[in-house]
Amino acid sequence: MNSFDADRMWGQIEAITARGVRRPGSPAGLAVEADFAAALESFGYERVRREPIPVSVWDADAMSLNVFNASGAAVLNPEVQAVPYAAFTPEGGVEGPLRFVASPRDIAADDWRGAIIVADVGFPTINTKLLLKIALGSHDPDGTLADVNHPATWVRLGWYLYREAVRRGAAGFVGILKDQPGGSCRMFGPYGFREADILDKPLPAIWVGREQGKALRALAQTGKNRARMVVGGTSTEGVTHNVVAELPGQGLDAEAIVLSCHHDSPFVSPVEDASGCSVVLALAERFARERVLRRRLVVLFSAGHFYGSIGTRAFIAKHPDLVKRTALEISIEHIALEAIEDAEGNLVPTGRPEPSAMFVSFSPTIAEAVVDSVKSHGVDRVILLPAEGPLGNYPPTDGGDWYEAGVPVINCISNPVYLLTDADDFRWIDRPRLPKMAAAFDQIIRRLDAAPRSSLNAANRWVVRRIAMKTIAMLTRAWTTRLGKRKFY
Repeated sequence: MNSFDADRMWGQIEAITARGVRRPGSPAGLAVEADFAAALESFGYERVRREPIPVSVWDADAMSLNVFNASGAAVLNPEVQAVPYAAFTPEGGVEGPLRFVASPRDIAADDWRGAIIVADVGFPTINTKLLLKIALGSHDPDGTLADVNHPATWVRLGWYLYREAVRRGAAGFVGILKDQPGGSCRMFGPYGFREADILDKPLPAIWVGREQGKALRALAQTGKNRARMVVGGTSTEGVTHNVVAELPGQGLDAEAIVLSCHHDSPFVSPVEDASGCSVVLALAERFARERVLRRRLVVLFSAGHFYGSIGTRAFIAKHPDLVKRTALEISIEHIALEAIEDAEGNLVPTGRPEPSAMFVSFSPTIAEAVVDSVKSHGVDRVILLPAEGPLGNYPPTDGGDWYEAGVPVINCISNPVYLLTDADDFRWIDRPRLPKMAAAFDQIIRRLDAAPRSSLNAANRWVVRRIAMKTIAMLTRAWTTRLGKRKFY
């Protein structure tokens, strides 16, 4: 079997990122959708289409925070980033007393009203050593997985104080990203994960980075300073699209395998998720050329991961018959190099791949296929995690909703510390890993395409393990929330 071409995959990433910032409904996002549809048509896929999804196209183009002392002199003007989909200020901004809170009880109820509220927002740590104890398998030839302790940057501890600020009539909210490795304020979040309504942010809000946040916190804690916040931009009705294409199966066309990656991005973001798209494109081209799969292959470049994963959810809702016929869903995200902070707080490479989590359904057939394949193709630093467990009731991926819909899944994702920030650039793509990952999934798909559907959905063989994961998840939530008494997001 011919190997996958790293140069070609790198070129695809360059072409994707050349379009710019691919947020849902943006010109760059729409252009990439058209590019993918054209590529799939050129490969020979059938029913290539772009399925529209209405969205609010949000763009902040002016943002600032100015802090003044009691005499009106300017004392701080930190770099800031607008919180996505939060309200804009009037043209002249909003102004009020600067107040720091660590809990709703820190200041009097009247002191919230009309104030610019400052709060620390942190991230919990993913302890891979603990996750290895519940793993369904792993490939860690250099024995470094247990040493990984990276923040889960999609879970924002303290963000609930934004809701308190809304409820108590504050004028604005400033979150200090106290745990962001590298110290950047350029964070695109929250973007819908664990939010009931991504657009329900009626209060202007901005992020401030770790280092400047220290000075801001000190000024806010005195209760003697004022601040003016400006957030300007546009929010207009628009559309984004799921890009879908289908390849008929050779003998078992009534069943399907779905191969997916989200096509939108928070910034130019070569890793998130041009890298994942390049792997899916390479696999799509290979299978179209060889026509070896028994099952129908559905390629889905999903829209709006940064809009509450609206693309995946919309696709599942629109195609219930296909969902019922889907024997396996595979999503691939983030082919990345690992970064850590040096003594000065700068991001530096470790020289190793960022560990990849493979969230898999409770099927020994799936788990064995994944482990065998990553070992065969040298995809190291891989941990197989159950699709539900301490990290949630479904994988924290763009494909997680497929598991909730009852479909067996393999959701591949990595969590480098620069994700969701503009520090995601070309230096962090793991170029040698691109063809290895494509080859591994080529083998996985061929092997599981030959497997009976009953073996892919064989949770009954690991029923005790599944019950244990549900119990661990319940205990984790109880501990994190102090039996529901402490809000954490």
